[in-house]
Amino acid sequence: LPRMPVVAGCASLPRWAQRLGRVAAPRSRAPPSRAAFNPQSPHSRREVIFGTTMAMASSGEAARPSVIDAHLHVWPSPSAYTYAEGKAPPDSLAEVSSAESLLEQFAKAGVDGALVVQPINLKFDHSYVSSVIEKYPGKFVGCCLADPTEHGGGVDELRRLLDGGYRAVRFNPGLWPSGTKMTDRVGREMFALCGERNAPVGFMCFHGLDLSIEEIETLCADYPETPVLMDHFGFCKGVRDPNWQKLLGLARFPQVSVKASAQFRVTPEGANGASWPYLSTGEQLRELIDTFGAERVVWGSDFPFVLEQCGYSGETPAAGIIRECGARLSDEEMAAVMGGNLRRMFPGAWSR
Repeated sequence: LPRMPVVAGCASLPRWAQRLGRVAAPRSRAPPSRAAFNPQSPHSRREVIFGTTMAMASSGEAARPSVIDAHLHVWPSPSAYTYAEGKAPPDSLAEVSSAESLLEQFAKAGVDGALVVQPINLKFDHSYVSSVIEKYPGKFVGCCLADPTEHGGGVDELRRLLDGGYRAVRFNPGLWPSGTKMTDRVGREMFALCGERNAPVGFMCFHGLDLSIEEIETLCADYPETPVLMDHFGFCKGVRDPNWQKLLGLARFPQVSVKASAQFRVTPEGANGASWPYLSTGEQLRELIDTFGAERVVWGSDFPFVLEQCGYSGETPAAGIIRECGARLSDEEMAAVMGGNLRRMFPGAWSR
């Protein structure tokens, strides 16, 4: 793939480009030190800003890299919330997926905050996630779920949610009415609004990137002001997945970033390393960074589902996958992927 040119920061650039500064080119890499990413270890806190790193020592505390989880969900206990028929969470996760349970995991794992994605089991009822964002300021940024359904909320409901404090939006292609596409009038109106509000759109291509790639490319080309976050490696299972090159091809749109998240979901069947630290994803992560640039890749856990896999904290922490998966990120790349990039995408969102 051709490398995107370096762009200088200027007022005429789209807002996402002013934040990102440039698309990173391949660079020589030194192996990361263990302290470079151990959330429990003192270390100079680094954030990637316009493709460079800036060490920031926090006075009065042991400075370490900032850790922000780019993809997780929370939901209320079934004892406190009446779920629609067929939408109740699995019994194994029903009582361990509240915001309070998550904060306990944060404390154990050394995670500072997260982008909370509206879970599908709550569908378009955002009341619980909204209450969590309000209750714990400085910990969470909300990603709402776009409603493209027939007679649904569409752009008016999305505007209300963004006005109410949400700062990102999820597009789930499976929610569009049969026979329609994300490039229909409703989809275009919502995608354009996200560009106006500087709210990244996360595409959740659960059933395969190939089913939605043309629509994603069209929206990115027609609305270059709208930032994009591709969920879970684009749901590509390894670098030999037929859709992998399609995902890498999105690097030609500078507003597109990728979540290196839910590694347990994208391990090829029968592959070695199907458990923590999911070694098969190391090659994917390295190619993402070499193609998109470290400034356009972010780590996410997919809590609470990760609890049934490697766990969030403990001996095999979700936040340790990026360090241990074999991608051999440099200290600067690690700091960017594990929190620096999200802080730049959502300035002022997290208190640590």
